[in-house]
Amino acid sequence: MAKLIPKLGSIKEPNQDPIDPAWQLIRQRTNLSSRSRLSLTRILTRHPTTLVPPKDLKGPFGLNTLFRPLQPAVADLIFVHGLGGGSRSTWTKSEDPSLYWPKEWLSHDPDFIDVRIHAFGYNSNWQKESTLNIHDFAKSLLGSIQDCPQIPRRSNTPLIFVGHSMGGLVIKKAFILANQLHEYESVARRVRSIFFLATPHRGADLATTLSKLLAVSSGARPFVQDLHPKSLATQTINDEFPRYCQQLQLFSFYETLPMYYGAGRGIIVEKDLAVLGYANERNELLNANHRNVCRYADPTDPNYSTIRNALASMIANFRDLDSNPQQFSHDDEHREQQRLLSHLLGVPETLADDFMTFDSQRIGESCKWLIEKETFTAWRNSNTSQLYWISAKPAAGKSVLSGYVVKHLKDSALDCMFYFFADNDNLQSSTSLFLRSMASQMASAHPQILQTVVQICTREDQVCQMDARTIWNKLFLEGILKVELERRQYWVLDALDQCQGDSDLIPFLLKIIDMANINILVTSRNGFETSSPFEICRANVITEEILPEDTEFDISLYLEANMKNVLRFDEEARRRTAGTILKKAAGCFLWAKLILKELQKVHMSTEVRQFLEELPCGIDGLYLHLLDSMTRAKYGKPLAKAILTWAVCCVRPLRTDELYIALQMDVKDTIGSVEDIVATCGHFLSIDKQSRVQMIHPTARDFFLRSNITSEFAIDKKLGHKKLAMTCLQYLSGDEMQPPRHQRLSMLVEVPKRSSFVAYACNCLHEHINHASSTADDLLLELANFLSSSNVLSWIEYLAQNSDLNRVVQTGKALKNFLQRRRKHMFTFGPEVSIIDSWGTDLIRLVGKFGKTLLSFPSSIFHAIPPFCPVESAPYQQFGSQPHGISVIGQSNTTWDECLSTIFHRQQQLSALTCSGEYFAVGASCGSITIYNNTDCQEIQALEHGEYITVLRFSQGGQKLASAGAVFIKIWDVSNWKQLWTFDIQAQCMFLVFMDNDRILLGALKNNELKNWNIDIGIPRNSGNWTPNLEGPRVHGFRRPTAAAFCMNDKLLAIVYRGQDLLLRDLEKDAFYDTFARKAPDGRPLVNTTINALAFSCAPDTHLLAVSYWDGDLILLDTSDMSVKETTMGSAYILVSSPDGRTLATAGNQGDVQLFDFESLKLLYRISLDGYYIKALAFSADSRRLLDIRGSQCQIWDPMALARQDIDDGSSDTVSVSTAPQKIREMGPSDIVLITALAYHDNGDIFFCGKEDGSVWLYDSNTGQDVEKLYGLPGGVPIMSLHYNKTYLSSTDSSSRVTTHKLLRSHIGWGIGRTLLDHRAGEAVRQVLSNNDHSRFLVSTTSADSVWSGTTSGKFELLDSISRKDAPNRRWANHPTNADLLILVTDNFVHLYDWVSLTEVTANKGIPLHGANPGLRIHTVMPCFNNSMIAAAFSDSATNRPRPHVLLFHLADLSVSTKKVLEGVKYEYLADRAEFLIGTHGNRLVFLDSAGWVCSVASVKAGTTETTDGNLMRHFLLPSDWLSNNNELLIEVTKQGDVIIVKRDEVAVVKRGLSNIE
Repeated sequence: MAKLIPKLGSIKEPNQDPIDPAWQLIRQRTNLSSRSRLSLTRILTRHPTTLVPPKDLKGPFGLNTLFRPLQPAVADLIFVHGLGGGSRSTWTKSEDPSLYWPKEWLSHDPDFIDVRIHAFGYNSNWQKESTLNIHDFAKSLLGSIQDCPQIPRRSNTPLIFVGHSMGGLVIKKAFILANQLHEYESVARRVRSIFFLATPHRGADLATTLSKLLAVSSGARPFVQDLHPKSLATQTINDEFPRYCQQLQLFSFYETLPMYYGAGRGIIVEKDLAVLGYANERNELLNANHRNVCRYADPTDPNYSTIRNALASMIANFRDLDSNPQQFSHDDEHREQQRLLSHLLGVPETLADDFMTFDSQRIGESCKWLIEKETFTAWRNSNTSQLYWISAKPAAGKSVLSGYVVKHLKDSALDCMFYFFADNDNLQSSTSLFLRSMASQMASAHPQILQTVVQICTREDQVCQMDARTIWNKLFLEGILKVELERRQYWVLDALDQCQGDSDLIPFLLKIIDMANINILVTSRNGFETSSPFEICRANVITEEILPEDTEFDISLYLEANMKNVLRFDEEARRRTAGTILKKAAGCFLWAKLILKELQKVHMSTEVRQFLEELPCGIDGLYLHLLDSMTRAKYGKPLAKAILTWAVCCVRPLRTDELYIALQMDVKDTIGSVEDIVATCGHFLSIDKQSRVQMIHPTARDFFLRSNITSEFAIDKKLGHKKLAMTCLQYLSGDEMQPPRHQRLSMLVEVPKRSSFVAYACNCLHEHINHASSTADDLLLELANFLSSSNVLSWIEYLAQNSDLNRVVQTGKALKNFLQRRRKHMFTFGPEVSIIDSWGTDLIRLVGKFGKTLLSFPSSIFHAIPPFCPVESAPYQQFGSQPHGISVIGQSNTTWDECLSTIFHRQQQLSALTCSGEYFAVGASCGSITIYNNTDCQEIQALEHGEYITVLRFSQGGQKLASAGAVFIKIWDVSNWKQLWTFDIQAQCMFLVFMDNDRILLGALKNNELKNWNIDIGIPRNSGNWTPNLEGPRVHGFRRPTAAAFCMNDKLLAIVYRGQDLLLRDLEKDAFYDTFARKAPDGRPLVNTTINALAFSCAPDTHLLAVSYWDGDLILLDTSDMSVKETTMGSAYILVSSPDGRTLATAGNQGDVQLFDFESLKLLYRISLDGYYIKALAFSADSRRLLDIRGSQCQIWDPMALARQDIDDGSSDTVSVSTAPQKIREMGPSDIVLITALAYHDNGDIFFCGKEDGSVWLYDSNTGQDVEKLYGLPGGVPIMSLHYNKTYLSSTDSSSRVTTHKLLRSHIGWGIGRTLLDHRAGEAVRQVLSNNDHSRFLVSTTSADSVWSGTTSGKFELLDSISRKDAPNRRWANHPTNADLLILVTDNFVHLYDWVSLTEVTANKGIPLHGANPGLRIHTVMPCFNNSMIAAAFSDSATNRPRPHVLLFHLADLSVSTKKVLEGVKYEYLADRAEFLIGTHGNRLVFLDSAGWVCSVASVKAGTTETTDGNLMRHFLLPSDWLSNNNELLIEVTKQGDVIIVKRDEVAVVKRGLSNIE
């Protein structure tokens, strides 16, 4: 029965079905005003009515068996209708019983002859009051299946569900309940597949409309409320369904046609609501509206064929399982791999539709001329791989031709893959997506390739985010091209000229046909060109140019097919008109197509003749003609200009729903449908099958951007991008992007749904900023407005959730670029400029310092990250000092310190460093190599060299990595990080360099040998000693060189010997080149000329060599004439040239780094970090960053001094950055004093710090600053530990001296009394401890424990000492509830001691602690959880930063009489991730995890032995550079919950940090 109020599952089309008279009942029960009743009446009586009893048409309730096979059933197929539908009516077209397809068609289909078919009905009539909801319907469905007499109760027959609209939700809920309720467990096991037809998985907006209309009648309808987008039912189903459905095969079919539903017209369930997006889901469109996706006119309906074939395929799988279970398992694994691959590669589904789109435009026999050409036949039938290059003028129909070639190859049963480039879509025009798409298609066609690609994608992280060269290396060179295929493969690539990196792609294609059994066809506007004649020789390339006469026949067919619909005149008139158009088209298919559209406006024969006489020539003439027509329009021109601007300047084509939102914000008015607006644009725009609006052809886009177009519709590129940037900013500044008002809201409440425009606005903003005019004041203001709002945090969160932090970095660069271009034209000042300038830097720094955290916890950007940014940074100023949020005090750095990121390698000393375009590699003394991503500094790979690493070097192309030690050199393949070769060496390697297109590796060894290896085949080549045949004394042959450098441009080798002149050798001539002896200003030779380091400039044709001497001189030598160009003071032992040769970096003995202009040795920049010996320096491949390694840390610097090259945005706005010297930190070793010990006072207002000069200071917790010096020990010996107990403060120093003072407080401040204990232990002090009243004092050294007793004079005297040489591994702690006892943990035993006599009160060997690993060192013992448990942290290393293994035991189990084994309780997260036990706060144990988060856990329930992470709380993140020192981590938590952490010479206090929960 027709229902014209919106409803899901039974909405009828207009003029088709009768109106249910039940509407009269609704009207009688309403209390509408006359106007409301009139409006509703119009809706209800829009179409004629015929009274047909709905009861007979709907179908029965319950599970009704429609077909029962004679043989045993291979599956049970169950159909479930939706809202307002019925078990019969939903599946029946036009109420015709013969069209009830589940019963009448499937039961006679041979592929369903062994399938039981059922239909389930339930009362979903929304016209009547009901108390039922989706949960009730689901329970009814389960009960009906369980009790159905036609389905054997013990049957294992697979169940397949088909649900329309709300029926899909009923099925999902039933499946959830079956998994949760024991009585339906057998049903849950049998469910194998679910087919969803237009199911609103996340609710439907029309449900809200329906609820409003039904509100006028009495009674509730809970199942309608369940369909609301934000209903608890849909949220619960979507939360629970993913837990159970991973083993199911899911099919989601979505509608694509709008329909009338009484109150409007449109799509009922949009694609994003109808598709789950799961890895085990296959989704497909149906060319039908919401109602007709499940009912069909006849079995030839394409929509029926789609559903029927999918069902038949699934049932065939079950049939195969019965006959061949092993084969079914293999096929199932294959499908699972395909689903996984689709997710890993990130290939949009729309790419597969391109072929169908273009092939559908072909008319009849057109394009066949190509396959009849000899060149095409030769290419298709060739026994060797060939490249077939087809070129043609723009708009000649190349894409349709490509679509036909694909169809021809597929129809010929050949394996064909295809790709259609599109320059109006930055993604689809990228080489990266092309390679991923071809890899996906090859894998889908070949199981062996599928397995290979899945393995690579699973091993590598974020393949879809990698650049094209990396994808080429990983997926193709290492994977696909190594798989041998018996059948020839065919690739069809359309519009290669629209590829962003087409020149880079051509070598890839030539390499493919050289290595693999693949024929490639390419279409392009351009002819075939390559820069390397060698490549042409290796590849068989066929070229073909499409001429006008080639396409004449195709155009004539198109005209013949469409002329009848355009001109209603006689055949002769149509023929003459077609001939004229064909002649003037001159082979331009687009021209003819658009002319035909224009002819639709002509209706008189005289007008036709006039039109033909005035036909514009060429595509440009036609475009001008169309523009003229648009100019004459009376209305709609502003909106047409707006949509054209979006189509021309967009980064990618927008869908109609996205563009609808964008246009309304752009024009600041409500608008009609996008389809209607497109129709006003003179055929310049089209809407494809994916609802994307785009220019009719790339030539049209170029036409609108021309500067000589005088039309009002001409588009200025800069103004267009400014308009789009403004709209994106308007959206990003709007309500949809507002962050949660409360700190934990995002965890408790679902974030409101954002419009479809959010993805474009977030991802594409930086592109429009880069191309917009820098003089636009309104854009400046809009940028500042957005960056000043909290919405900027939501934007960062959105990008982090999509794992694309590179967009954040690109936006930061775009902001800086915008201001730099602006400064060229005007003075830039004011608050808006300041906020943009600050965020330009802040966005880059945020990713560098907190990138890993953002990817793991995107919401941390709201509360956990801003407080730890520098005080003057925008994130801190705007969000870092909230009244009730985290507060960080004590930081001295008010701005970013030019250090982009600091990476700390725990328990490792770093030894080597190198960079490529995409990665940087860090080598360690233990032989490990860690690879990092250049963009976000995140670790991506770990390698093992096997010995102390002295040299690392990436190849010039970045595709290989060489690592060298003292014994061997290893070569690694960057595409998969596998080891390629190992070469033995006889002496330590001083440098390595790749040559000859990375095929040769050259190395200089300390035995005076120059070695080279062939990397292609992995064998050593000729090597030689550079010392023979030298002029003068032959002493060099008996010495070991100290350094060497190589000049790629001049092929010069420079060698340094201690105390000798610089030696240069010409490698091309294999001969001595020259020597250089430093001389005094008066020309006299200097006696001592020891060289520390040297480096050649990498700039071409410069011949510059920098040399650093031991006495501090840094000279610049011109090797072309061996003259000294410049001399300055450098004091460097490391010299490195930037890849562009413009900058020289030096490292000094005191940890300072200096940057010089290489040509002038002018100082540009200095970094001074005291006391840190630098092991290596390296520049990034773009020369914009500098990396250093020192101790256990690697630092990445991004100083402005390196941004000296001109910045070009594609316009004339260019600017050069000043090269004036800059300094970020100037301090020598004596300027700071490191903090070496930490203790806090009970009141929480003060704490104490011991320093390396032997002083002890009092600090204020409210400022983080020192208040006064309490005392200092003579000799400046570093304080090693502090211990505070009530009013007593004790310290130990590195000379084994133990002192105790009483802390005094007066009206003028704090101070100390006389010394109560001053004892030299004679060996390293491990621990000091006092009892509660400080009457006893324990000193624990390496080999003894001594207890001291307080006397009446106040001083301490030695009471007793016990030798501990047999138990060096031990740790003491006060018993938390018995003040007379001490707890000692040693190895895997726990002991109790008496404080007075230091005698053990437990058994001699102590109480065994179960769970402690033998051999581990006890590191920490502390009471926790309100003194109910003891935490013991063991470590496998004696270093300052051990990784603890935490074990807890109940204090109640520990007593003097305890004899049984103590059962240790393991916290899973503590065991796996805890890095450092900090302390306790309340009933929670506070610790630092391995990712740098300060976390806490609560106690476990009594009687349990293990916990989950359910009570884990993450509070805040400590920046990596706070943790990256080489000393012991000093961090404490006070009783007030403040966390105090030492940062070298200063202290940071984190307040309210433990109140924050992420």
